[in-house]
Amino acid sequence: MFITIQSCKKEDSASIDLTKYVDNPVANTTLDSWLKTTFLDPYNMDVIYRYSDFYKDNDKVVSPANPANVQPQMQTVLEGFIDPYKKVAGIPFIKKMLPKEWVLYGSGAYQTDGSMILATASAGKRVTIYDLNNFDANNADGVTRKLRTIHHEFTHILNQLVAMPTDFQTITKSTYTATWTTVSDATARDNGYVSPYASSQPGEDFAETTSHLLVLGQAWFDARANASTTVGKAALKAKEASVVQYFTINLGVDFRALQREVQNVVRNTYKLPSASFPYWIGQGLFKNITIDLSKPVYASSGISTNFSAAYQASVTAVAAVGNANRKLNYIRLDFISTTAANLYLNYTNTAGSTFDALYALNMTFNSTTGATKFTAGTPRDTTTPWTNATVIQAGVQPLINYLTGSNFIADWMPANISTDNYNSYGGFYVSGTPSNYFYGLLGQTAL
Repeated sequence: MFITIQSCKKEDSASIDLTKYVDNPVANTTLDSWLKTTFLDPYNMDVIYRYSDFYKDNDKVVSPANPANVQPQMQTVLEGFIDPYKKVAGIPFIKKMLPKEWVLYGSGAYQTDGSMILATASAGKRVTIYDLNNFDANNADGVTRKLRTIHHEFTHILNQLVAMPTDFQTITKSTYTATWTTVSDATARDNGYVSPYASSQPGEDFAETTSHLLVLGQAWFDARANASTTVGKAALKAKEASVVQYFTINLGVDFRALQREVQNVVRNTYKLPSASFPYWIGQGLFKNITIDLSKPVYASSGISTNFSAAYQASVTAVAAVGNANRKLNYIRLDFISTTAANLYLNYTNTAGSTFDALYALNMTFNSTTGATKFTAGTPRDTTTPWTNATVIQAGVQPLINYLTGSNFIADWMPANISTDNYNSYGGFYVSGTPSNYFYGLLGQTAL
């Protein structure tokens, strides 16, 4: 995997004390012991961090790895790469398929076109990681970028062992280019690529698509597809389907389960801002949340008693308005903007006719923390859904009181939701009381 460097600073040669970086094996027994018990003993993986010319290309000049960064980097490999595969595919898969050698170098390896190599895969068994000396475990963007590189390189190894799908190679066959460094991100997106580098050739495209889906997540991928052209979106979604099928069918690895495990680490351990639910509300990806407590997901994943009580109170109260026995079918929270929302109700009368009702809500929302406060608003116009709202106002009041009575935090939820629904549900919990919450099916189209 490559990143483009915009400029290169040349410095005069200087006297450098390499003993600071090429460590004394005797002086690092704690690190060596950790590597042995964490990688070598359970998985037969050898981590090579002492400088050697043997593991690099002869035309590359790279610096030794700083031993202080070895464990933080390999901890990321463990929790963001090995552990997800272990949980989903099992130890036999790891021992058979995962690389047996991990080689670490301190600096990046530069290409003649100005790009810098972050990692390479070779011989179906080795991953070489560069730029270790700039690794910062507290930098979420940097950590996930490196993790994305690792998943990218491992995908190459998988493709060496099990060939990538032939259908993938034809999706954007006409727009691959050797001069990918001149391709803008917007052009790459509109042509159906997750990055400019993906447009270099099908093998890199497949690895890039896989790593972006796993590490940056489904919301990121959907947002990119939605921002693309009609042709570009179709290409991106076709590539997603091909990747999912390759892992699930060709490799016997549930890709969605793997994506979930990697995302759990990215969201909860690394806390990547762009992996959060409130971030994507702020970006306008999610337009609404539909809540229908009759759906099976609420039986399997549960719902808080506080919200359920408010919902059922409105079901009863709507039926009681005018003794008309109306039936509340479901509700939806529409995000008009980051400062306004509508509460939508779908209900049926005794004759079986369905009606819509809308209630205005003001919203104070923080896309970084997810802190949210709803307050009652005024009708936005006089169309039928707004006039219907006045008819059943008393019936809807328990739900309005619930929404406006507390401060909420937006989040992906619930934690125990099934893999099939993992990317499709989110909601809000009461600040300081996570047991009091509501969630629903996320929509990316305004209704």
